[in-house]
Amino acid sequence: MGKFLIRSALVFLAVVTGLSGVASAVDASADAVLRVGLYYDSNALPGANLENSVGSGYRLGYYEEDLSFHELGRTSETQISMVKTQNVTLSDGNYVDGTGTVTVGCYHLQLPGTYASFQEALDTAETLSDGFPAWIDGSYYVRSGAYTTKEEAEAGKAALGLNDAEVVGTSGYAVSVVVTKTGEVLFQFDGGSALSLGVCPGLDDSVKTVTWFKGYRYYGGFQYVRDNGGNIEVINVVSLDDYVRGVLPYEMSNDWPLEALKAQAVCARTYAVTNTSGHRDFDVCASTHCQMYQGLNLSNERTDQAVDETAGEFVRYDGEPAITFYSASDGGATEDVRNIWNANADLPHLKGVVDPYEADVADGISQYHWSYTFTSSELTSKMNSSLSGKGYSFTGITDVYVSEYSETGNPASVTFVDRSGKTWSFGPETIRIALGLRSNRFDVTGGSGGAGYAVNDGSETLSSINGAYAVNGDGSITAISGTPYVITSSGTEQLSAPTASASSSAGSGSFTFAGSGYGHNVGMSQQGARAMALRGMDYIDILTFYFSDVEIW
Repeated sequence: MGKFLIRSALVFLAVVTGLSGVASAVDASADAVLRVGLYYDSNALPGANLENSVGSGYRLGYYEEDLSFHELGRTSETQISMVKTQNVTLSDGNYVDGTGTVTVGCYHLQLPGTYASFQEALDTAETLSDGFPAWIDGSYYVRSGAYTTKEEAEAGKAALGLNDAEVVGTSGYAVSVVVTKTGEVLFQFDGGSALSLGVCPGLDDSVKTVTWFKGYRYYGGFQYVRDNGGNIEVINVVSLDDYVRGVLPYEMSNDWPLEALKAQAVCARTYAVTNTSGHRDFDVCASTHCQMYQGLNLSNERTDQAVDETAGEFVRYDGEPAITFYSASDGGATEDVRNIWNANADLPHLKGVVDPYEADVADGISQYHWSYTFTSSELTSKMNSSLSGKGYSFTGITDVYVSEYSETGNPASVTFVDRSGKTWSFGPETIRIALGLRSNRFDVTGGSGGAGYAVNDGSETLSSINGAYAVNGDGSITAISGTPYVITSSGTEQLSAPTASASSSAGSGSFTFAGSGYGHNVGMSQQGARAMALRGMDYIDILTFYFSDVEIW
């Protein structure tokens, strides 16, 4: 999606009910540590490779509940891979299910008894062909070989003369550490459902390590979570500010003004500790569902400076870290969060503001002004496709109009009328997603056409009786038929009756949604932050403009 965020917020504020709008997921402290999901769910891997970039070797063990690392063993290898303890093969440098050039099997020969330490187990393992230490449910064992079947393992047992060895496998939670591009097992870990393998790059903490994974360089360590029998989820365990270093250049161009980058750094840091997206095994994911995070590849001196000069700072409302949404550009005004995602959420710091700054850079923003035109049948199809699962069914949309505007001039409610005269009203975010619009700042033209007659507060028009209803004295509602009249300042005028095509088809008109900006319009505009910085404003000016009644500390 590029460098500028349009974050999905379908699960927005599920746990936020208080007036402060604060929902802390991670302690907001200078030494906070995050778990960042890199590969998970349907993208979980049979095997995951690591390579040292800065530092050498790896410590092997697990992460405690407080994310401190508990070492069980170590290796001086610079390229290692973590593979699930099922039969996996090497194909094009990656470990996969199926066929390949090298196989890592899931059956092993285990010597009798347990060992007091990793070193003791390693010393014994090195006396065996293909021997390796294993940590299984709290005890060290020595195992040999990686066979694909029990029969192969039994044959290996006889060939090696290990008559007292036992053919064993592991549980569906286990992970083996192998030398990359080989079947050589270095270590095996099985902590059951309670503990997952952790890998801490570097043999000590004298060097700040950087590690390659899937073409990206990362600070911190890694956790490998395997559901029973499934593939491996890869999680980066990293300090909060090092996480922000890996977010900043993917959410804002690394050559933008420093003060804009600092505003983005504080936003990203604050969002990370208040995120409530509900991931099971980690705090935030690496996609735009949370924040885009791809390590250090695009980091430079400017982005690192922005992180360093704001270290430990958060956007705070009522003294606590606030929820800091942001999007690419607001088109001229941001919007109250309650008008976008949750009508019941009272978040005083997420109020809409008219933005006079973004216009400074609008001419240089691709598709800043945009429009989409839909025929009646196209609009009907899109709305049914998006909303039929939520119980809505449209039988031919004949009119669409903005039925309510917010205080900042954005649509607060959009009303649709179908050929049966039925009406529905939706908030702008529903429409943006259903129709693929670029932002929540737009107007609608087309439909029944004509100047129409003002109704209610003058913000709505009525040009025909299509979809019009009368409220009777007893409170009942009746569709208007025939050829009624309206009273205007110049007298009475007759409204047009519905045509045959309007009552029997989806309609032949078209509707244009025209707007400006890109994103959900809540919180900070990234392009607006750039414009403010170009005017000489600092990051505190930027953040306190877009977030109401907040402090930065």
